[in-house]
This record gives sequence, structure tokens and C-alpha cells, in this order.
Amino acid sequence: MSRLIDAWLARLSDPAGPNDHWAAAPLRAEDTRAIDALLYEAVRHNVHLAVYSNLLRLLRDDPGVLLAGAGKDEAAAALTDRVRAARSGIIAPTMQVAAVARAIRQDLAGFPAVIVKGIDFAENAYGGVHLRSFGDVDILVRADAADALGALLGQRGFVPYGHERHAADYAERQWINGAPGASDTVLVEVHTDLVHTPELRRRLSLTYDLHVGRNGSGVTPAARLVLAALHGATSHLFGRLQYVVDGLMVARSGVDPDELAERAGASGAALPVHTMLRLASELYGCRTSAALAATLAPKGAARLERRLITAPMVLAAKSPNRWRLLAQRHVYRRLLQL
Repeated sequence: MSRLIDAWLARLSDPAGPNDHWAAAPLRAEDTRAIDALLYEAVRHNVHLAVYSNLLRLLRDDPGVLLAGAGKDEAAAALTDRVRAARSGIIAPTMQVAAVARAIRQDLAGFPAVIVKGIDFAENAYGGVHLRSFGDVDILVRADAADALGALLGQRGFVPYGHERHAADYAERQWINGAPGASDTVLVEVHTDLVHTPELRRRLSLTYDLHVGRNGSGVTPAARLVLAALHGATSHLFGRLQYVVDGLMVARSGVDPDELAERAGASGAALPVHTMLRLASELYGCRTSAALAATLAPKGAARLERRLITAPMVLAAKSPNRWRLLAQRHVYRRLLQL
């Protein structure tokens, strides 16, 4: 059953619509475990909003593609109600965090800091927060302005959270505006480098100046693509489908290949960017991603990396058997340091 669930996850996780690049046999209407597993995996991979959107589209237009067997009409109606409720339950807290992010963004005008990842990807690559959820606010700040940013967050009711030693080692500090774990508490993560692991920062880096561009080019699609790749590779070793989908959507937003090569080179990120774009091509048939990947394939590492981080491996990253793939991921991590 796991392969079937993986196939449906790949088919439904493209925010632009059902992914025809991936075939998947219909689920048996009476097999509630399969449906439960698909919805569970979508949440674990943080692609649930795209999956919900595509499920609702199929259930409305052609439920026979998704469900087969006795009672499929009743199962389709029940699943429609279930997905609508789940979608509403995700969008509401995402909108809450988005409101905080937008308010902070106004405070950052003229300040050497930018909001990155979650809301930035949602608004500039996905087309809105209805297709890309996020649970916190990420800010990339120039190192010499980190204390001033902390004071600014303090004025908005945020207080430091977490261990200072961890913050110093991993170039990240956390702030919250309420009780830890409360439903209305928003977490803000302040980064001085998006590459957190000290040993990886000897080879890779994404600071404020690198992301925004010293030549005043600003935050461009190429900049977002480098950020998405470094985050997916260095922090998570592509252990969630969301990181590939982020790259897919940014690539579709229009990336200048020359600028991408320049920015990837400045951050040491050619290998992570190539891996992410290759996965987007293999999983979603994205020709744009394939063309961009071809322009910056690392000569010595390309053959090895495609054996280490594979499309089936990403789909299975949240499965009970994911531990079997740890060795490959750690070899890839070592490759990033070379």
C-alpha cells in the first residue's frame, strides 16, 4: 500500500493541479486505511493544502479517478466533507501567522532584514496562503542589526525563547509573543545565516547580503530558489516533499539562469540547487526545473548525488522505513561539505 500512497502523494501535491506526470491506481472506497494514510502523509510532508485542493477538484470533477469499488459515491461525499473541514482548520491558523508576518514586514521598512520562507514563498511563488501553509515567521537579518531587530520585536510584545548557546552556534534566535504552545502564540525565528550547521557553514552560506544582493538586485526568484535549496538540503536533507515543491513553484515563477548560477556560486549552493531542481523535474515533470538544473550541474558530484537523494526516497521520507535511507542522506551531507 505504501507505494500506492506515495504515487498519490506525488500526483496530488502539485499546487498547480493534479500531477499527470505520475500515474496512480484508484483507491478502494472501502479501504479507509489507505485514505487515512494519504491524508496523514500529506500533513507530514506539509503539502496538505495542495493535496486538499487537488482532492476536492477530483472529487468534484471525476471521483472515479480517485476512488473505485462499492460505495464509492458515499465515500466521495464523506471524503469531500472531511477534506473541506481539514482545509479550513489549516488555513485559519496560517492566516493568523500571516497577519503577524505582514505587520512585522511593515516595521522592517528600511531595515537590513527580510521575511523569508513561509509567507514569502506563499505570496510570491504559490499565489497565496491557501496553497502553502506555515506555522512561524522567519526573518533573515544582517548580523550587525540582530540586536536592533530584537528590540523591534520586543516593542511588538515578543520575548526571547530558547537557549542562547544554541542561538550562537546555529545563527538562529527564537522569539514568541505568548505562552509556549498556546494556540495564539506566534514563533519568530531570526537568522543571521540560513545555513545553521557550523560544519556546513565552512562551505555554504546564505546571509542577508547574499540573499538580498550586494548590487541592490533585491530578493528575486533566483534568490528564493537558492534559499529554498539551502534550507531543504542543509537543514533537512530533503526529508519532506514540501522542500521540493517550494523549489518547483519558485522555478515556475520565472528564474534568470545566469543570476541563479551567480547566486548559487556565491553561496556555494550549486549542488543543493541542482538536487532540488532535479527532484522537481523527476517528481513533477517540470521542464523549467530540468532546464535550470542542467545549467549548474556540479561536474564531480552530479552522478553521485542523484543516487543519494532520489524521488522515491523523498516520497518515503516520512514512512516507518525511512531509517533505511539515513546512510544515503549522511553521505549526501558529507558531499555538501566537499
